[in-house]
Amino acid sequence: MDGRTLKKQLRQVTIAVTTAIAVILLIGGSLLVNLFDSLETAAENQIKSETEEYSQRIYRKLNQDVSWLNTVAAMIGAQNTLDDSNITAMIDGANHTDRFISLGFFPLSGKGIYAEEINGNSALYKISLTSMEKEVERVVCQAMEGQEVISDIYRSYHANDEMLAFSVPVYMDGQIVGALGGCKDTESLTRILNEETVLNGGGYLDLLDSEGKILIQSDSTVIPHRIYSIYDGQYLEQGEGNEQGIREAMSAQEPIFSSFAYEGEEYLIYLEPIGINGWYICCIDTRESTLMPAQQVIAIMLTAMAGILAIIAIFCILGYGMIRRKCHNLLKAAYFDPITGAENYSAFLQHIQEEAGQLDDAYIVAINIHQFKFVNELFGQKQADRLLWEVKQILDRSLREGEYFCRENGDQFCILMREQSPETVSSRVKGIMKRIGRVSVLEKSNYQVMLYAGAVAGSDRQAMLHVMFALKKAQKSEYNKIVFFDEKLHEAEETNNYITTHMFQALEDQEFKLYLQPKIDFSTGRIGGAEALVRWQTSDGTVLSPDQFVPLFEQNGFCSRLDMYMVEKVCQWIRGRMDAGLPAVPVSVNQTKLLFYETEYVRELCGLIETYGIPAELITLEILEGLAVSRVEELNRQIRRLKEKGFRISMDDFGSGYSSLNTLYSIEIDELKLDQVFLTHSSKKQDFRRNKILKYTIQMAKSLHIVTVAEGVETEEDHLMIRSLGCDYGQGYYYSPPVSAEEFNRSLI
Repeated sequence: MDGRTLKKQLRQVTIAVTTAIAVILLIGGSLLVNLFDSLETAAENQIKSETEEYSQRIYRKLNQDVSWLNTVAAMIGAQNTLDDSNITAMIDGANHTDRFISLGFFPLSGKGIYAEEINGNSALYKISLTSMEKEVERVVCQAMEGQEVISDIYRSYHANDEMLAFSVPVYMDGQIVGALGGCKDTESLTRILNEETVLNGGGYLDLLDSEGKILIQSDSTVIPHRIYSIYDGQYLEQGEGNEQGIREAMSAQEPIFSSFAYEGEEYLIYLEPIGINGWYICCIDTRESTLMPAQQVIAIMLTAMAGILAIIAIFCILGYGMIRRKCHNLLKAAYFDPITGAENYSAFLQHIQEEAGQLDDAYIVAINIHQFKFVNELFGQKQADRLLWEVKQILDRSLREGEYFCRENGDQFCILMREQSPETVSSRVKGIMKRIGRVSVLEKSNYQVMLYAGAVAGSDRQAMLHVMFALKKAQKSEYNKIVFFDEKLHEAEETNNYITTHMFQALEDQEFKLYLQPKIDFSTGRIGGAEALVRWQTSDGTVLSPDQFVPLFEQNGFCSRLDMYMVEKVCQWIRGRMDAGLPAVPVSVNQTKLLFYETEYVRELCGLIETYGIPAELITLEILEGLAVSRVEELNRQIRRLKEKGFRISMDDFGSGYSSLNTLYSIEIDELKLDQVFLTHSSKKQDFRRNKILKYTIQMAKSLHIVTVAEGVETEEDHLMIRSLGCDYGQGYYYSPPVSAEEFNRSLI
């Protein structure tokens, strides 16, 4: 072989190797760019997610303290007296709960009662508000104006510690009579911020105010010396306008991503607003080179590969191994739950698709932990995650070969069981529930873990939809209950689907029919009015009862439109009677609570009675008792507007929920409808007590000029009893069931 040929071959080999190296560099560089982009996005998503979680924990913690103060304030207000001895006893007793270091009640006069813990003993003082520390005085004064207030962190010279002051108003008979205040140190917030699990130990948290001042600095920090503001030193990336942009974002309470470099390392920083006092959680990711630009890595790789082919080969192998590991991690993130290590819902569906049509003896089961959110709130995320991990371990030990499960989301697990009968599935699931119920991860607590489950025969996507429907039904049953999806549930699911997909068209086609149930006036023995009820008669003649569609309408808000539709139907019916020369009959119409907070509600009602030319006095608007539980003043303002127009207001189902005598005087109603629960017969002793309660309720209503109506009158005994107690009207099947408007005109009057 001559030199020319050798050179030619060497040249060919060089070209081939160079081309291969170039291809490797291009492919490797492209993969590295994509990889580092993914890592950067993943790092940002993780820091954002964890910061939001800690922000919510601090928010919940502070609001729990405010809720506790509101509870004590309500107890003080329930005394209906500002007697010093009663207040002193309540403040002293509440202070022994160790919720706050000090606790005090200040009436509007400013001369209050103050309790604090000193060396484990409670000391009580009578003290003037103006002699308190200024931050305490400020929040108490704001509470006296009707606000619930949490102070900024301040240095207490009395306690020689960083403190927080809380204060809420105290009401008696709907009026503010003073404020309840409490002080505590920042230990609980510091404990949350110093958890070692932040970013799996790779990050730390600071608490800031809206001006960037560091209120609580983590024990773990990149910069060892004390920093008073995030704008000090090199805490944020440098650049023209960057500080101003961050200040504007914090002023607007917007989340912020940034970064900073310290001693040659670059760190990612994320600020998340808490929603209280303009505070922020500042999270620093301390993992090295998190934000190293991918271009630097590629440049280093290209430089190394240009040297020696052996080094290039080593780097290629290392790069391939790194990519393979990262791909493995990405696959793990895509198909496995990071908390429990179980497969996730995507992996579960993939198993189902792979085995589609091959399983004849399979059931899908969905298990939920009852009220899991309270586990998070009461015991913290760490214990809640530990409980989920224990559930995963129990399922691992409980499943057989060929069976699999996943953690779908939150506290929900889906299982594929290879069984042939619902009895064996039920037995196995109840055994799993029993073992989970014995889990003791909730330390120093006797909290009982309760579950519920849904199950369906099958192993396809349709079965997944059905099992969720069964799970919802199980949620409404007793705990540790399993509900199987069967033909009855299938019909209910189809009915629900029909209702939600046809409700608007049904309203347009006037498929909702007006039914009336008479109310008997005991003073005359005649019909003194009627209640409007709705029935849904579909185009094929099927009649749906209210209990099938009203609960769904309450959930999706369609009740607002249906209730106004029924008011119009009542107006049409009354107008028809008036045109025919028949006596007008007052009619009561149920109204959802959503309507009472709509600004156009009164105007729309007045428009209807003007359109049909009927007196507003013939329309009684029925509201449920639960509407009166909150926002009483706002509700009364709307009621007054309605009554000024002539409408009457009735409170329906009194006694079915959280009835209280407060309802009778706080809500300005014209009529009180006693729920049929009062007419449920039991023992003679209970009947005697019930009759006493009914008698005095009716007497109190009469003294307030409120008309009383007894619902659910089913027997002559019911009729005679409520009439003897002085009730004004009776309504129920004893007199007449609900009938169509046409039948009411034809047969009842």
